[in-house]
Amino acid sequence: MANQERGEVAFHALGKSWTMKIGTGAMCEMEDALGKGISEISQELSGKSVKLSLLRTIFWASLQRHHAGTTLQECEDIIDEIGVAEAGPLIGKAFQAAFPKKEPGTRPRKAAAAA
Repeated sequence: MANQERGEVAFHALGKSWTMKIGTGAMCEMEDALGKGISEISQELSGKSVKLSLLRTIFWASLQRHHAGTTLQECEDIIDEIGVAEAGPLIGKAFQAAFPKKEPGTRPRKAAAAA
């Protein structure tokens, strides 16, 4: 089950449950795959015309934490099943969870203690 407090976003596709997380590892994967910094990737994502290859790469990177080894082709299959109109908002939720807006007077989110 996805933990929204830890920046996770859950969805169902291809007969199973998936959990997206855009943490440090996913951001590094995106940067390496796209040859761009996370700020530039975020700007492109919020633009009027977003490349499908960008969405696929972000989708892939966001699954690696909980579904290591998921391939780009599997991500294409997921996106084909749920549709781009659903994939985009899932990525948006994952980015919002990764960069939560700090409410005035609140403390930043702490990482969970290692067990």
